[in-house]
Formats: sequence, structure tokens, C-alpha cells
Amino acid sequence: MFRKLLSEIYFIFRLPGGLGYIREASRLFEGPRDALLAYQEDKYLRLVRYAYEHTSYYRRVFDGIGLFENGELQKERLKEIPVLTKDTLKNEQADLVSDGMKRRKPYFATTSGSTGIPLTVWYDQYYKSRNRADKVFMGLLNGRDMGQPELKMWFRDYDLYQKNGKDKDRFFYFFNNRTFCLASVISEDSLKSYIDRINTLKPVQIWSTPAPVYEVSKYVIKHGIRMHCPCDIILTSSTLYDEIKKTMEQAFPGTYIVNQYGATEFGVIACSIGDASPMRIFEHSVKAEVMTPDNGIQDCGEGDMVVTGLNNYSMPLIRYMTGDIGKILPFDGSLGGSFGAIETITGRSLSMLRKHDGSYVSGLYLRDLLTKPWIRTFQLVQHSYEDTEARLVIDGTPDDHREELAAVSAGLLEALGVQCRFTFCDDIAVEKNGKYFYVKSEI
Repeated sequence: MFRKLLSEIYFIFRLPGGLGYIREASRLFEGPRDALLAYQEDKYLRLVRYAYEHTSYYRRVFDGIGLFENGELQKERLKEIPVLTKDTLKNEQADLVSDGMKRRKPYFATTSGSTGIPLTVWYDQYYKSRNRADKVFMGLLNGRDMGQPELKMWFRDYDLYQKNGKDKDRFFYFFNNRTFCLASVISEDSLKSYIDRINTLKPVQIWSTPAPVYEVSKYVIKHGIRMHCPCDIILTSSTLYDEIKKTMEQAFPGTYIVNQYGATEFGVIACSIGDASPMRIFEHSVKAEVMTPDNGIQDCGEGDMVVTGLNNYSMPLIRYMTGDIGKILPFDGSLGGSFGAIETITGRSLSMLRKHDGSYVSGLYLRDLLTKPWIRTFQLVQHSYEDTEARLVIDGTPDDHREELAAVSAGLLEALGVQCRFTFCDDIAVEKNGKYFYVKSEI
């Protein structure tokens, strides 16, 4: 109770409006679908009008499609708003920020560049309080109350000590009972330290990227180690494959393995609830759409994810292509609650390797080729069409697995059409952008 009170005090004094937003999100989730959609539409229309009146980029784009006539918004033309690409965000940086940004206590963050282009995005205090509230709400949906202990296992400590004008995260961590664990290397010694941290702290919730939890899970299963089982483990930043999830469930019996879809540009976009597979879209904070192969934008279906953040007025991002590929389900109410659902996020576009003929090879299929009992961990990197490298951490020596390596090599050759070279490592460190990819392309 005391820790919950501390967390609430922090929200009241440092994140005005945050507690109310948590309650509002709960009310909308538990209420009728029509009420949520009306709420979302109202926020979307207000953001579109604000962007038109306060940013030169959207004023130019919206005038080009006749979205406003004599100051009146033409709703029937909303569907004509073009997508905002990462290249456009990079090239139109100055024209995308609002002319009122300086009055909104702005701060910025730089994206990881996991889809190819690191970008700077500006936010404000209104956005921050609601972004933090959504992260608390995500925990509430999965069994963690405010103030209960949480462990964040991350590949960089940059998120803990921001220097760009943000509120120092260490204060948020203290008042909200979150402990930080730098999980930047995957090796036997590091896995032992992660296990000790989990069993000592006994968190109600772990928030992490899949790689360190997956490697911990394999290690504890192999060595029969008894683990503290939190209420939930929330995983984000890269694809959570089914067999990875099953391994975690075996290592942490009774724990909800929660799949979260988020982005630096928007915060939480969607997350699963309990042991349900589809991720529920946080439609009170974002509007999610998909762009199909024929370049049509739809409310549901499979294609490139197109997201609008509804809370950032310092740098509105309307119909922004995240670089991810996903499938939004038609709403039918069977999952409970009013939020829509994303069935799959098949991964970053660059987690699929491209062939000379323009076709792609699924990162899931390639990862399966390298998932072997004697391969502790790996990273498949496509440097160019002719140069693909498999970095492997293995048991024993390459000579011990000569035949198995030949079979893996043949499978990769068949899939990619080029010979793959092997590099044998003692461990595989995190990328410079703070993430870990099992399969990635540099093309």
C-alpha cells in the first residue's frame, strides 16, 4: 500500500493528468466499443486540426488534398491523408514540429534505428504523462498494481539516465518500485547474474526484450534451476515467436508471457492480456491501420503498420509507417473489452532477408534453421546480397559439429541462394542501437 501511495504521489506532482488517464483508459476498455471509437475519433480530429494550424508540413500536405475548406474539416477526405515515411520524417524535421512546441516543455528522444534510420522525435509533458500512464495501465491489465516491484531488463542504460531534458528516469524508477538490470551481453556469466537478480528481487513484473529472457529460460531448463515466477513478463522491441514463448512458459510456470508492441515514436501501441495471444490495441492513445500491398489503407487486414499517435502535439505523427508488418483483426467482441486486436507483428521489415530477385526470406524460417541444441545463441546478419554471416556461440568446437554445420550451411544456401559464412564467438554483444536481433539485414 505504501509503495502504491508513493507511485500515486509521483504521478500527481510529476505527471499531471496521468492518474486520470489510467482511470480513463480502464473505463474505455471496460465500456462499449462505440464509446471508445467516438473518443478516438474526437482525439484524431483535434490532432489533425492542430497539425494543420500549427505545423507547416501538414498545412502544405492537407492543402494539397483539400482537407480543409474555408477552415472547415472535410471528413470524407481524411482517408486521403498520405502516409508519413521515415525518410519524410528525417527530411521534414523542422516543418513537422509545431510552432507552439517551446511552450509545451518539449523533450526529444532518438529512435533505435532498428528499421534502418535513427530519427529524432519531439514530445511534450502532456504526452509524457499519458505515455507513462499507459505503461502502468499495461501492467494493471496483466496483474501488476501500481508500486509493486518490477524488474526492467534492458540492453542499454540510456533509458535510465536521459540527458535531453526529460525527467530523470531514476526518480520514476524509485517512486514506482522499478529496478533496472543492464542486459547487454549474452554469456554464461551474464545469464547467472540475471537469474540471481530475478530470484533475489522477486519482481511481480519483468519488462524486457525477448532475447535475455529467452536465453535465461533455456539455461534454467537445461540446468534444472528453480526460478521465481512473476505474475507477468512483458516483452517488447522484437518479435516474440511461439516457440520462444513456450520455452519461457516452461521456465516460468504460471507466469503470463505478455507480448507488447511499441515504438519510440508512440510508446505502447498494443499488448496482450494474460495468456491471450492477440495484442490489444491501445486505441485511446493511438489509431492503428494497415497499408496493403496495393497501397490501400484499411482499418483491418495484413500489411505495413500505419500508426497515428493521439497524444503528441509537439510533433504530430499522422499515418506514420512504423516499418513493421502486422495483421489487425476485425473487431468481433469475442476477446472481451472494447479494444481492437493485432494478431501478429511478423517483425521489422529488416528482420526478413532480401534476395537478388527482390523477394524476401522469413526471419522466422531462417531462425529455425539455426535453432539447434548445440548452438547456444546466434545472430544471422546479411551484410550484402553476396555476404551473409552467421555468428554462432556453440558448445565445444566447430570440429565437434562438422556434419551439423554442413547441414545448416546447406539449408541457408537453399533459402538465400548464396553461401553463408560462419563466425564463432564466445558471446554476442548488443547492437549499438541497444537491441539484439537474431536475424537482421543491413541492406
